[in-house]
This record gives sequence, structure tokens and C-alpha cells, in this order.
Amino acid sequence: MQLAANRKHLWPVVIFLTIPVIFIAGGALFAAIDPERLAGHTNYVRNFQLLTFARSGIMLAMFGSVVIAWFMACLLLLRSKSQPYRGLLLAVLGPIGLAVLASLRDLSPDSCDLYERFNRRLNAFLRGAYEIVFFILAWTLSWQMMLIKREAMIAFESAMTGLSRDQVLEQENMQSAMWAFSELNEVMYFFALLYLLRPICINVLGSMFKHRGSSEVT
Repeated sequence: MQLAANRKHLWPVVIFLTIPVIFIAGGALFAAIDPERLAGHTNYVRNFQLLTFARSGIMLAMFGSVVIAWFMACLLLLRSKSQPYRGLLLAVLGPIGLAVLASLRDLSPDSCDLYERFNRRLNAFLRGAYEIVFFILAWTLSWQMMLIKREAMIAFESAMTGLSRDQVLEQENMQSAMWAFSELNEVMYFFALLYLLRPICINVLGSMFKHRGSSEVT
């Protein structure tokens, strides 16, 4: 029973995790197609235009796939809670909208997972306080996850290029606006991911404590 409950919470996470995969695959394919490599070849102008068109198509396909994956994750999230699909309109608000969707109650009458039982025990005041605390915690943890990922990438780039950490940071500072935008997107991604993982984590931890308690009794 608990496994089935976790499975319905897991599908939105699986779809959501495809978003960075799409970005990485699309970016790699985009970088692999370099029209300038055709310089000096016959029919250069025509081939250059074709490759440029192909790169544009890859970018559109990548962003289109990301949008589809985003809305599919939100749709599966609503479905896991038996909420009406009109709530999908909140998906246009980005991670904040997803956080709202993830905070909605499960309307299924036969819902029996630990996460939902925990929510139903809270009155309106405690539920509001709980959501505020989790929002602050998730936002803070998202920033820390981004910083950890940033340090890991700096160390990786330093090891691959032979540059020192300060030299890598200097290169990043030269493109500060781009890096700031990228890091903000990473924070928002981690923030949404934490909301999607919340019910699974609570169910797993609750099952572990329940199993440990029953073992101690026996």
C-alpha cells in the first residue's frame, strides 16, 4: 500500500528530472553543429544556412521539450492528488506555482499514505505555519545545493583545464550576468525538486520509524 502511494508521488519527480537531461543533450547537440567548420567547402553558403537552420530547430525543440516536461510533471502532480486539472494554470507561475500545487491536499478518499495522514492531522494554523517553515527551509537549502554544485563544477573545470580556482572564478566573473542567471535557474529547479520529493521523503522516513518502533516492541 505504501509502495503504491510512493509510486504516484514518484512519477512527477521522474518527469521533472528529465528537464536537465534535455538541456544537456540539446546543448551538446547544438554545440556539435558548427556551421563555421564548413568554411572553404563547396556550397558553403547553402550548407551554412542549412546548419544554422538545424541549430535553430534544435534550440526550439529543446525548449519545447522542456516546457512539455514541465507541464507533464505538474499534470502528474495534480493527478496524484486527485485535484481538478484546472489547477494546471498555476504551472505558468514556474517553481512557485509548482510549490502551490505540491501543497494542495489529496482529494482521493482512499489516500492512506503517511504524508497525507500527517497533513490531515494539522489544523489550518499549524498547516500554514508548516508550509511557511518548509518554504523558507526549501529556499535556503536550494541555495546551498546550488553553491555545492558550483564548487564541484569549479573543481572539475580546474582539474580538466589545469587552471587554478582563482583563474576559473575570474573567467566566471567576466560573464557574471550569465552565471547569475544560470545559478538563479538552478536554485529555482532545486526548490521545485524539494517540493516534489517532500511526500516521498516523509513516507520513507515515516515507514523507517514505524518499522523501527515495531521492531523494538517485539
